[in-house]
Amino acid sequence: MTTPHDQAGLPWPPPGQRWTPVRIYNVYRIAIASVLLILHYTHQQPSLGQHLPLLFEFTMMAYLALIVISTVLEYSERLPRPNWAQSFALIVDVIALGLVVHANGGLEGGLAVLLLITVAAGNILLRGRMGFLIAALATLTVMYEQFYFATQSGERDPFSLTESGLLGIAFFMVSVIIQQIASRLERSETIAADQQVALDRLEALNEQIVRRMRTGILVFDRHGRILQSNPSADNAFAMAMSGQPLPEPLRQRHQAWRQAPHILPPPLRASKQSPELSARFAPLDTSHEQLTLVFLEDTARIAQEAQQLNLASLGRLSATLAHEIRNPLSAINHATELLREDAGDDSDRRLLDMVRTHVQRVDGIISDVLDLSRRPRGQAQRLVLKDVLAEIAATCHESRKTRLQMDLATDTELRFDRGQLIQILDNLIGNAFRHGGEQVRVRVTHGVHSKTRLPWIAVSDDGPGIGEEQARHLFEPFFTTHAKGNGLGLFVCQQLCQANQASLSHEPADRGACFMITCAHPDRQFQ
Repeated sequence: MTTPHDQAGLPWPPPGQRWTPVRIYNVYRIAIASVLLILHYTHQQPSLGQHLPLLFEFTMMAYLALIVISTVLEYSERLPRPNWAQSFALIVDVIALGLVVHANGGLEGGLAVLLLITVAAGNILLRGRMGFLIAALATLTVMYEQFYFATQSGERDPFSLTESGLLGIAFFMVSVIIQQIASRLERSETIAADQQVALDRLEALNEQIVRRMRTGILVFDRHGRILQSNPSADNAFAMAMSGQPLPEPLRQRHQAWRQAPHILPPPLRASKQSPELSARFAPLDTSHEQLTLVFLEDTARIAQEAQQLNLASLGRLSATLAHEIRNPLSAINHATELLREDAGDDSDRRLLDMVRTHVQRVDGIISDVLDLSRRPRGQAQRLVLKDVLAEIAATCHESRKTRLQMDLATDTELRFDRGQLIQILDNLIGNAFRHGGEQVRVRVTHGVHSKTRLPWIAVSDDGPGIGEEQARHLFEPFFTTHAKGNGLGLFVCQQLCQANQASLSHEPADRGACFMITCAHPDRQFQ
Protein backbone atom coordinates (compact mmCIF):
# COMPACT_ATOMS: atom_id res chain seq x y z
CA MET A 1 0.00 0.00 0.00
CA THR A 2 1.27 3.47 -0.74
CA THR A 3 2.58 5.28 2.28
CA PRO A 4 1.33 8.65 3.55
CA HIS A 5 3.06 11.21 5.69
CA ASP A 6 2.52 11.10 9.41
CA GLN A 7 1.31 14.01 11.45
CA ALA A 8 4.81 15.32 11.98
CA GLY A 9 5.27 15.63 8.23
CA LEU A 10 7.92 12.89 8.14
CA PRO A 11 7.82 10.10 5.55
CA TRP A 12 6.32 6.85 6.73
CA PRO A 13 8.14 4.50 6.58
CA PRO A 14 11.52 6.05 7.28
CA PRO A 15 13.93 5.88 4.32
CA GLY A 16 16.16 2.82 4.27
CA GLN A 17 14.05 0.82 6.72
CA ARG A 18 13.11 -2.53 5.20
CA TRP A 19 10.49 -3.88 7.60
CA THR A 20 8.03 -1.12 8.49
CA PRO A 21 4.57 -1.27 10.14
CA VAL A 22 2.96 -0.73 6.73
CA ARG A 23 4.78 -3.65 5.14
CA ILE A 24 4.24 -5.93 8.11
CA TYR A 25 0.52 -5.13 8.02
CA ASN A 26 0.43 -5.88 4.27
CA VAL A 27 1.97 -9.29 4.93
CA TYR A 28 -0.64 -9.92 7.64
CA ARG A 29 -3.48 -8.96 5.27
CA ILE A 30 -2.21 -11.27 2.52
CA ALA A 31 -1.83 -14.11 5.03
CA ILE A 32 -5.34 -13.65 6.50
CA ALA A 33 -7.02 -13.39 3.08
CA SER A 34 -5.15 -16.45 1.81
CA VAL A 35 -5.94 -18.53 4.90
CA LEU A 36 -9.66 -17.62 4.79
CA LEU A 37 -9.90 -18.58 1.11
CA ILE A 38 -8.02 -21.84 1.68
CA LEU A 39 -10.30 -22.77 4.60
CA HIS A 40 -13.32 -21.89 2.50
CA TYR A 41 -12.30 -24.13 -0.42
CA THR A 42 -10.74 -27.06 1.44
CA HIS A 43 -14.03 -28.22 3.03
CA GLN A 44 -16.83 -29.87 1.06
CA GLN A 45 -19.25 -27.99 3.22
CA PRO A 46 -17.63 -24.58 3.68
CA SER A 47 -17.21 -23.66 7.32
CA LEU A 48 -16.58 -20.03 6.38
CA GLY A 49 -19.02 -17.95 4.40
CA GLN A 50 -21.84 -20.46 4.77
CA HIS A 51 -24.45 -17.73 4.97
CA LEU A 52 -23.62 -16.11 1.62
CA PRO A 53 -20.87 -18.17 -0.09
CA LEU A 54 -20.80 -16.17 -3.31
CA LEU A 55 -20.45 -12.87 -1.43
CA PHE A 56 -17.68 -14.40 0.69
CA GLU A 57 -15.78 -15.66 -2.36
CA PHE A 58 -16.14 -12.48 -4.38
CA THR A 59 -15.19 -10.25 -1.42
CA MET A 60 -12.12 -12.29 -0.47
CA MET A 61 -10.85 -12.57 -4.06
CA ALA A 62 -11.30 -8.87 -4.73
CA TYR A 63 -9.79 -8.03 -1.34
CA LEU A 64 -6.76 -10.29 -1.96
CA ALA A 65 -6.23 -8.75 -5.42
CA LEU A 66 -6.32 -5.23 -3.99
CA ILE A 67 -3.84 -6.21 -1.27
CA VAL A 68 -1.39 -7.69 -3.77
CA ILE A 69 -1.62 -4.61 -5.99
CA SER A 70 -1.13 -2.23 -3.06
CA THR A 71 1.84 -4.28 -1.83
CA VAL A 72 3.50 -4.07 -5.23
CA LEU A 73 2.91 -0.32 -5.26
CA GLU A 74 4.35 -0.12 -1.75
CA TYR A 75 7.69 -1.56 -2.92
CA SER A 76 7.75 0.62 -6.03
CA GLU A 77 9.83 3.77 -5.55
CA ARG A 78 8.87 5.41 -8.85
CA LEU A 79 5.14 5.85 -8.26
CA PRO A 80 3.84 8.76 -6.16
CA ARG A 81 2.37 8.03 -2.71
CA PRO A 82 -0.59 10.32 -1.91
CA ASN A 83 -1.36 11.13 1.72
CA TRP A 84 -4.87 9.69 1.60
CA ALA A 85 -3.82 6.26 0.30
CA GLN A 86 -3.34 4.62 3.71
CA SER A 87 -6.60 6.01 5.10
CA PHE A 88 -8.46 4.75 2.04
CA ALA A 89 -6.83 1.32 2.37
CA LEU A 90 -7.87 0.94 6.02
CA ILE A 91 -11.45 2.00 5.25
CA VAL A 92 -11.49 -0.65 2.48
CA ASP A 93 -10.22 -3.17 5.07
CA VAL A 94 -13.12 -2.38 7.40
CA ILE A 95 -15.67 -2.63 4.57
CA ALA A 96 -14.18 -5.88 3.24
CA LEU A 97 -14.05 -7.48 6.69
CA GLY A 98 -17.60 -6.26 7.35
CA LEU A 99 -18.79 -8.05 4.18
CA VAL A 100 -16.84 -11.19 5.22
CA VAL A 101 -18.48 -11.12 8.68
CA HIS A 102 -21.88 -10.64 7.02
CA ALA A 103 -21.29 -13.52 4.58
CA ASN A 104 -20.21 -15.72 7.50
CA GLY A 105 -23.43 -15.18 9.43
CA GLY A 106 -22.73 -12.10 11.53
CA LEU A 107 -21.05 -11.91 14.89
CA GLU A 108 -21.85 -15.52 15.65
CA GLY A 109 -19.32 -16.63 13.03
CA GLY A 110 -16.41 -15.30 15.12
CA LEU A 111 -14.69 -13.36 12.36
CA ALA A 112 -15.52 -9.97 13.84
CA VAL A 113 -12.40 -10.24 15.98
CA LEU A 114 -10.36 -9.57 12.82
CA LEU A 115 -11.60 -6.00 12.95
CA LEU A 116 -9.68 -5.58 16.18
CA ILE A 117 -6.37 -6.04 14.32
CA THR A 118 -7.48 -3.56 11.67
CA VAL A 119 -8.37 -0.98 14.34
CA ALA A 120 -4.98 -1.47 16.04
CA ALA A 121 -3.15 -1.13 12.71
CA GLY A 122 -5.19 1.96 11.82
CA ASN A 123 -4.19 3.72 15.04
CA ILE A 124 -0.52 2.82 14.50
CA LEU A 125 -0.44 3.98 10.89
CA LEU A 126 -2.78 6.98 10.99
CA ARG A 127 -2.95 8.37 14.56
CA GLY A 128 -5.26 11.05 15.87
CA ARG A 129 -8.80 11.45 14.57
CA MET A 130 -8.27 9.17 11.57
CA GLY A 131 -7.41 6.32 13.94
CA PHE A 132 -10.59 6.90 15.94
CA LEU A 133 -12.53 7.06 12.65
CA ILE A 134 -11.40 3.49 11.85
CA ALA A 135 -12.54 2.41 15.35
CA ALA A 136 -15.89 4.14 14.82
CA LEU A 137 -16.43 2.46 11.41
CA ALA A 138 -15.58 -0.93 12.92
CA THR A 139 -18.01 -0.31 15.79
CA LEU A 140 -20.81 0.70 13.41
CA THR A 141 -20.09 -2.40 11.31
CA VAL A 142 -20.47 -4.86 14.22
CA MET A 143 -23.57 -3.01 15.52
CA TYR A 144 -25.17 -3.22 12.09
CA GLU A 145 -24.37 -6.93 11.83
CA GLN A 146 -25.90 -7.69 15.23
CA PHE A 147 -28.97 -5.56 14.49
CA TYR A 148 -29.43 -7.07 11.00
CA PHE A 149 -29.23 -10.72 12.05
CA ALA A 150 -31.39 -10.06 15.13
CA THR A 151 -34.16 -8.72 12.88
CA GLN A 152 -33.75 -11.65 10.47
CA SER A 153 -33.99 -14.34 13.14
CA GLY A 154 -36.62 -12.64 15.24
CA GLU A 155 -35.46 -14.57 18.29
CA ARG A 156 -34.31 -11.56 20.30
CA ASP A 157 -34.66 -7.83 20.66
CA PRO A 158 -32.85 -6.23 17.69
CA PHE A 159 -32.00 -3.25 19.90
CA SER A 160 -30.11 -5.42 22.39
CA LEU A 161 -26.56 -4.62 21.16
CA THR A 162 -24.61 -5.92 24.12
CA GLU A 163 -22.06 -7.97 22.17
CA SER A 164 -21.46 -5.34 19.51
CA GLY A 165 -21.33 -2.64 22.18
CA LEU A 166 -18.62 -4.50 24.06
CA LEU A 167 -16.70 -4.93 20.83
CA GLY A 168 -17.07 -1.22 20.14
CA ILE A 169 -15.73 -0.37 23.59
CA ALA A 170 -12.81 -2.74 22.92
CA PHE A 171 -12.15 -1.03 19.59
CA PHE A 172 -11.97 2.42 21.17
CA MET A 173 -9.91 1.24 24.14
CA VAL A 174 -7.44 -0.38 21.76
CA SER A 175 -7.34 2.89 19.81
CA VAL A 176 -6.59 4.94 22.94
CA ILE A 177 -3.93 2.54 24.20
CA ILE A 178 -2.25 2.11 20.83
CA GLN A 179 -2.16 5.86 20.21
CA GLN A 180 -0.63 6.49 23.63
CA ILE A 181 2.02 3.85 23.03
CA ALA A 182 2.64 5.06 19.45
CA SER A 183 2.97 8.68 20.61
CA ARG A 184 5.52 7.74 23.22
CA LEU A 185 7.43 5.61 20.74
CA GLU A 186 7.35 8.46 18.25
CA ARG A 187 8.73 10.89 20.80
CA SER A 188 11.41 8.37 21.77
CA GLU A 189 12.31 7.89 18.12
CA THR A 190 12.51 11.65 17.62
CA ILE A 191 14.81 12.04 20.62
CA ALA A 192 16.91 9.08 19.46
CA ALA A 193 17.08 10.53 15.93
CA ASP A 194 18.18 13.93 17.28
CA GLN A 195 20.80 12.26 19.44
CA GLN A 196 21.99 10.19 16.49
CA VAL A 197 22.32 13.33 14.39
CA ALA A 198 24.36 14.96 17.17
CA LEU A 199 26.52 11.85 17.47
CA ASP A 200 27.03 11.71 13.70
CA ARG A 201 28.09 15.36 13.67
CA LEU A 202 30.45 14.79 16.58
CA GLU A 203 31.88 11.67 14.94
CA ALA A 204 32.37 13.49 11.63
CA LEU A 205 34.04 16.40 13.46
CA ASN A 206 36.33 14.07 15.40
CA GLU A 207 37.20 12.17 12.24
CA GLN A 208 38.12 15.37 10.40
CA ILE A 209 40.22 16.57 13.34
CA VAL A 210 42.04 13.24 13.63
CA ARG A 211 42.57 13.01 9.86
CA ARG A 212 44.04 16.52 9.65
CA MET A 213 46.30 16.13 12.68
CA ARG A 214 50.01 16.16 11.96
CA THR A 215 50.38 13.78 14.90
CA GLY A 216 50.04 10.12 13.90
CA ILE A 217 47.26 8.27 15.72
CA LEU A 218 47.02 4.48 16.13
CA VAL A 219 44.50 2.44 18.14
CA PHE A 220 45.28 -1.24 18.80
CA ASP A 221 43.74 -3.98 20.92
CA ARG A 222 45.32 -6.26 23.52
CA HIS A 223 46.32 -8.71 20.77
CA GLY A 224 48.42 -6.05 19.04
CA ARG A 225 46.08 -5.63 16.07
CA ILE A 226 45.68 -2.06 14.82
CA LEU A 227 42.00 -1.08 14.66
CA GLN A 228 42.24 2.53 13.48
CA SER A 229 44.86 4.88 12.10
CA ASN A 230 44.94 8.37 10.64
CA PRO A 231 46.74 9.46 7.42
CA SER A 232 49.73 10.84 9.35
CA ALA A 233 50.39 7.42 10.88
CA ASP A 234 49.88 5.70 7.52
CA ASN A 235 52.35 8.10 5.87
CA ALA A 236 54.92 7.49 8.60
CA PHE A 237 54.90 3.74 7.88
CA ALA A 238 54.21 4.12 4.13
CA MET A 239 51.17 1.81 4.28
CA ALA A 240 47.61 1.62 5.54
CA MET A 241 48.04 0.54 9.16
CA SER A 242 44.41 -0.31 9.95
CA GLY A 243 44.05 -4.09 10.26
CA GLN A 244 47.82 -4.65 10.40
CA PRO A 245 49.71 -6.10 13.38
CA LEU A 246 51.55 -3.61 15.54
CA PRO A 247 55.10 -3.06 14.17
CA GLU A 248 57.81 -4.66 16.26
CA PRO A 249 59.48 -1.34 17.29
CA LEU A 250 56.15 -0.09 18.61
CA ARG A 251 55.46 -3.41 20.33
CA GLN A 252 58.77 -3.24 22.16
CA ARG A 253 58.17 0.34 23.24
CA HIS A 254 54.65 -0.54 24.37
CA GLN A 255 55.98 -3.32 26.60
CA ALA A 256 58.59 -0.94 28.03
CA TRP A 257 55.87 1.68 28.63
CA ARG A 258 53.70 -0.83 30.50
CA GLN A 259 56.61 -1.66 32.79
CA ALA A 260 57.63 1.98 33.32
CA PRO A 261 54.93 4.43 32.16
CA HIS A 262 56.84 7.45 33.48
CA ILE A 263 59.89 6.81 31.24
CA LEU A 264 59.67 8.20 27.70
CA PRO A 265 60.62 5.48 25.18
CA PRO A 266 63.40 6.23 22.66
CA PRO A 267 62.43 7.53 19.19
CA LEU A 268 62.04 5.15 16.25
CA ARG A 269 62.22 5.16 12.46
CA ALA A 270 59.84 3.19 10.25
CA SER A 271 62.53 3.22 7.54
CA LYS A 272 65.84 4.92 6.79
CA GLN A 273 64.12 7.68 4.84
CA SER A 274 61.18 8.20 7.21
CA PRO A 275 61.32 10.92 9.86
CA GLU A 276 62.26 10.08 13.42
CA LEU A 277 59.14 9.47 15.49
CA SER A 278 58.47 9.77 19.19
CA ALA A 279 55.82 7.31 20.45
CA ARG A 280 53.58 8.08 23.42
CA PHE A 281 51.03 5.57 24.72
CA ALA A 282 47.76 6.08 26.58
CA PRO A 283 45.03 3.62 27.62
CA LEU A 284 41.71 4.08 25.81
CA ASP A 285 38.85 3.39 28.22
CA THR A 286 35.90 1.54 26.67
CA SER A 287 33.22 -0.63 28.22
CA HIS A 288 33.77 -3.41 25.66
CA GLU A 289 37.49 -4.06 25.34
CA GLN A 290 40.93 -2.93 26.40
CA LEU A 291 42.47 -0.63 23.79
CA THR A 292 45.63 1.45 23.64
CA LEU A 293 46.15 4.78 21.91
CA VAL A 294 49.49 5.68 20.31
CA PHE A 295 50.57 9.24 19.46
CA LEU A 296 53.39 9.45 16.91
CA GLU A 297 55.13 12.83 16.93
CA ASP A 298 57.66 13.90 14.32
CA THR A 299 60.70 14.76 16.41
CA ALA A 300 61.86 17.18 13.71
CA ARG A 301 58.77 19.30 14.26
CA ILE A 302 59.21 19.12 18.03
CA ALA A 303 62.83 20.11 17.60
CA GLN A 304 61.73 22.99 15.39
CA GLU A 305 59.50 24.32 18.16
CA ALA A 306 62.27 23.90 20.70
CA GLN A 307 64.60 25.60 18.27
CA GLN A 308 62.55 28.78 18.35
CA LEU A 309 63.04 28.93 22.12
CA ASN A 310 66.75 28.21 21.77
CA LEU A 311 67.15 30.92 19.15
CA ALA A 312 65.42 33.44 21.38
CA SER A 313 67.88 32.66 24.19
CA LEU A 314 70.74 32.59 21.72
CA GLY A 315 69.73 36.00 20.41
CA ARG A 316 69.95 37.54 23.86
CA LEU A 317 73.30 35.82 24.48
CA SER A 318 74.74 36.81 21.12
CA ALA A 319 73.80 40.45 21.67
CA THR A 320 75.71 40.39 24.95
CA LEU A 321 78.67 38.65 23.29
CA ALA A 322 78.77 41.17 20.47
CA HIS A 323 78.88 44.04 22.92
CA GLU A 324 81.20 42.56 25.56
CA ILE A 325 83.67 40.74 23.29
CA ARG A 326 83.86 42.68 20.04
CA ASN A 327 84.96 45.89 21.67
CA PRO A 328 88.04 44.29 23.32
CA LEU A 329 88.71 42.35 20.10
CA SER A 330 88.75 45.58 18.13
CA ALA A 331 91.22 47.08 20.57
CA ILE A 332 93.43 43.97 20.39
CA ASN A 333 93.28 43.95 16.60
CA HIS A 334 94.14 47.66 16.42
CA ALA A 335 97.03 47.24 18.84
CA THR A 336 98.30 44.27 16.80
CA GLU A 337 98.33 46.35 13.65
CA LEU A 338 100.32 49.12 15.38
CA LEU A 339 102.82 46.65 16.83
CA ARG A 340 103.25 44.97 13.44
CA GLU A 341 104.18 48.28 11.82
CA ASP A 342 106.99 48.82 14.37
CA ALA A 343 108.13 45.19 14.46
CA GLY A 344 111.52 44.73 12.87
CA ASP A 345 111.93 41.00 13.43
CA ASP A 346 110.14 38.42 11.23
CA SER A 347 109.42 36.22 14.22
CA ASP A 348 107.59 39.09 15.90
CA ARG A 349 105.53 39.65 12.75
CA ARG A 350 104.58 35.95 12.67
CA LEU A 351 103.42 36.10 16.30
CA LEU A 352 101.40 39.23 15.59
CA ASP A 353 99.87 37.61 12.49
CA MET A 354 98.90 34.64 14.65
CA VAL A 355 97.21 36.96 17.15
CA ARG A 356 95.38 38.78 14.35
CA THR A 357 94.25 35.47 12.77
CA HIS A 358 92.76 34.22 16.01
CA VAL A 359 91.11 37.57 16.67
CA GLN A 360 89.48 37.34 13.25
CA ARG A 361 88.42 33.75 14.01
CA VAL A 362 86.74 34.78 17.25
CA ASP A 363 85.05 37.64 15.42
CA GLY A 364 83.84 35.17 12.78
CA ILE A 365 82.37 32.91 15.45
CA ILE A 366 80.49 35.85 16.92
CA SER A 367 79.20 36.80 13.45
CA ASP A 368 77.99 33.24 12.85
CA VAL A 369 76.20 33.14 16.19
CA LEU A 370 74.57 36.49 15.44
CA ASP A 371 73.50 35.28 11.98
CA LEU A 372 72.05 32.12 13.51
CA SER A 373 70.05 33.96 16.13
CA ARG A 374 68.79 36.55 13.62
CA ARG A 375 67.93 34.05 10.91
CA PRO A 376 64.47 34.94 9.57
CA ARG A 377 61.66 32.37 9.37
CA GLY A 378 61.92 30.33 6.18
CA GLN A 379 59.49 30.91 3.32
CA ALA A 380 58.96 27.34 2.13
CA GLN A 381 57.84 26.90 -1.45
CA ARG A 382 57.50 24.10 -3.96
CA LEU A 383 60.82 23.72 -5.83
CA VAL A 384 62.23 21.65 -8.67
CA LEU A 385 65.55 20.51 -7.24
CA LYS A 386 67.50 20.37 -10.50
CA ASP A 387 66.93 24.13 -10.97
CA VAL A 388 68.46 24.79 -7.54
CA LEU A 389 71.41 22.49 -8.28
CA ALA A 390 71.99 24.22 -11.63
CA GLU A 391 72.21 27.57 -9.81
CA ILE A 392 74.72 26.14 -7.33
CA ALA A 393 76.80 24.62 -10.13
CA ALA A 394 76.86 27.94 -11.99
CA THR A 395 78.38 29.73 -8.97
CA CYS A 396 80.82 26.95 -8.07
CA HIS A 397 84.55 27.79 -8.14
CA GLU A 398 86.27 26.82 -11.39
CA SER A 399 88.75 24.58 -9.57
CA ARG A 400 85.90 22.51 -8.15
CA LYS A 401 83.59 22.22 -11.16
CA THR A 402 85.49 19.30 -12.68
CA ARG A 403 85.30 17.36 -9.39
CA LEU A 404 81.62 18.10 -8.70
CA GLN A 405 78.96 15.83 -10.20
CA MET A 406 75.27 16.79 -9.93
CA ASP A 407 72.15 14.93 -11.03
CA LEU A 408 70.44 17.49 -13.27
CA ALA A 409 68.35 14.97 -15.25
CA THR A 410 65.87 13.88 -12.57
CA ASP A 411 62.85 16.06 -11.74
CA THR A 412 62.52 15.87 -7.96
CA GLU A 413 60.07 18.27 -6.35
CA LEU A 414 60.25 19.31 -2.71
CA ARG A 415 59.01 22.02 -0.36
CA PHE A 416 61.83 24.14 1.04
CA ASP A 417 63.00 27.72 1.47
CA ARG A 418 65.13 28.29 -1.65
CA GLY A 419 67.78 30.44 -0.02
CA GLN A 420 68.16 28.16 2.97
CA LEU A 421 68.41 25.06 0.75
CA ILE A 422 71.20 26.71 -1.27
CA GLN A 423 72.97 27.62 1.98
CA ILE A 424 72.73 24.01 3.23
CA LEU A 425 74.00 22.46 -0.01
CA ASP A 426 76.80 25.02 -0.33
CA ASN A 427 77.92 24.18 3.19
CA LEU A 428 77.79 20.41 2.66
CA ILE A 429 79.60 20.61 -0.69
CA GLY A 430 82.18 23.00 0.77
CA ASN A 431 82.80 20.67 3.72
CA ALA A 432 83.31 17.75 1.33
CA PHE A 433 85.96 19.64 -0.63
CA ARG A 434 87.56 21.09 2.50
CA HIS A 435 87.91 17.79 4.39
CA GLY A 436 88.17 15.34 1.48
CA GLY A 437 91.56 16.32 0.13
CA GLU A 438 92.81 17.90 -3.07
CA GLN A 439 91.63 15.10 -5.37
CA VAL A 440 88.27 14.42 -3.73
CA ARG A 441 85.24 14.09 -5.98
CA VAL A 442 81.82 15.18 -4.71
CA ARG A 443 78.50 13.88 -5.97
CA VAL A 444 74.99 15.28 -5.38
CA THR A 445 72.12 12.85 -6.05
CA HIS A 446 68.41 13.03 -5.29
CA GLY A 447 65.14 11.14 -5.70
CA VAL A 448 61.89 10.07 -4.00
CA HIS A 449 61.67 7.20 -1.54
CA SER A 450 59.55 4.39 -2.97
CA LYS A 451 57.58 3.76 0.22
CA THR A 452 57.24 7.06 2.04
CA ARG A 453 57.15 9.15 -1.18
CA LEU A 454 59.40 11.68 0.57
CA PRO A 455 62.09 13.46 -1.51
CA TRP A 456 65.72 13.05 -0.48
CA ILE A 457 69.07 14.68 -1.35
CA ALA A 458 72.44 12.99 -0.81
CA VAL A 459 75.83 14.76 -0.82
CA SER A 460 78.63 12.19 -0.89
CA ASP A 461 82.38 12.18 -1.56
CA ASP A 462 85.17 9.65 -2.05
CA GLY A 463 87.47 11.16 0.56
CA PRO A 464 88.80 9.57 3.77
CA GLY A 465 85.39 9.66 5.45
CA ILE A 466 84.40 10.41 9.03
CA GLY A 467 85.43 8.33 12.02
CA GLU A 468 82.87 6.71 14.27
CA GLU A 469 83.83 8.86 17.26
CA GLN A 470 83.67 12.06 15.22
CA ALA A 471 80.30 11.09 13.70
CA ARG A 472 78.72 11.14 17.17
CA HIS A 473 79.45 14.86 17.57
CA LEU A 474 79.02 16.10 14.00
CA PHE A 475 75.93 18.22 14.66
CA GLU A 476 77.04 19.63 18.00
CA PRO A 477 77.76 23.39 17.94
CA PHE A 478 81.43 24.42 17.97
CA PHE A 479 82.65 20.87 17.25
CA THR A 480 85.19 20.90 14.40
CA THR A 481 88.14 18.88 13.14
CA HIS A 482 89.48 21.65 10.90
CA ALA A 483 92.09 24.07 12.22
CA LYS A 484 90.27 27.11 10.79
CA GLY A 485 86.69 25.91 11.37
CA ASN A 486 84.32 27.24 14.00
CA GLY A 487 82.11 24.14 14.33
CA LEU A 488 78.84 25.83 13.43
CA GLY A 489 78.42 24.77 9.79
CA LEU A 490 76.66 21.41 10.24
CA PHE A 491 74.81 22.69 13.29
CA VAL A 492 73.38 25.55 11.21
CA CYS A 493 72.52 23.14 8.36
CA GLN A 494 70.63 20.89 10.75
CA GLN A 495 68.75 23.86 12.21
CA LEU A 496 67.80 25.06 8.72
CA CYS A 497 66.55 21.57 7.80
CA GLN A 498 64.42 21.38 10.92
CA ALA A 499 62.99 24.81 10.14
CA ASN A 500 61.77 23.34 6.84
CA GLN A 501 60.48 20.11 8.47
CA ALA A 502 63.32 18.11 6.97
CA SER A 503 66.04 16.02 8.60
CA LEU A 504 69.81 15.97 8.04
CA SER A 505 71.74 12.82 8.91
CA HIS A 506 75.15 11.28 8.33
CA GLU A 507 74.81 7.97 6.51
CA PRO A 508 77.43 5.21 6.62
CA ALA A 509 79.20 4.70 3.29
CA ASP A 510 81.72 2.20 1.92
CA ARG A 511 84.02 5.06 0.98
CA GLY A 512 84.05 8.71 1.97
CA ALA A 513 81.27 10.53 3.73
CA CYS A 514 77.57 10.84 2.87
CA PHE A 515 75.02 13.32 4.23
CA MET A 516 71.33 12.69 3.58
CA ILE A 517 68.57 15.33 3.63
CA THR A 518 65.06 13.85 3.89
CA CYS A 519 62.50 16.51 3.03
CA ALA A 520 58.80 16.86 3.75
CA HIS A 521 56.28 15.88 1.08
CA PRO A 522 55.99 18.65 -1.54
CA ASP A 523 52.19 18.78 -1.05
CA ARG A 524 52.49 19.33 2.69
CA GLN A 525 51.55 22.79 3.91
CA PHE A 526 53.78 24.06 6.72
CA GLN A 527 52.28 25.81 9.73
